[in-house]
Amino acid sequence: HQIAVGGPFLGGHKVVVGPMENGQITFDGQAILQTFPSTFSNACGVQMSYNGEGKLVDNAQGHLDKHIVHIKFNNGVQLEVMRWSNHINLRITMSARPGQDGHCGNFNGNPGDDTQ
Repeated sequence: HQIAVGGPFLGGHKVVVGPMENGQITFDGQAILQTFPSTFSNACGVQMSYNGEGKLVDNAQGHLDKHIVHIKFNNGVQLEVMRWSNHINLRITMSARPGQDGHCGNFNGNPGDDTQ
């Protein structure tokens, strides 16, 4: 149970975020953001912070302490990974891309057709 992001837009680098109990936060396989709160950035434009700030995607965990990894990529995509004991929740924020469709939406203002 983790999310991995990588590819050409990261210059071949990879970011991985797992849950609290058995997951780590890594950049190219090296543990980062090992203290709470903390920050990380590198030359390829990735900026990361790990703190308790942010809005949850699922309020069912609202009574628990928040542990959120905020990731900003240099292409304007932002991720917020909410780390829980044995799972993660994810929020992706980005501007519209040409030809975008599907679960990320098509930015036509109608959320009813974003998952068709």
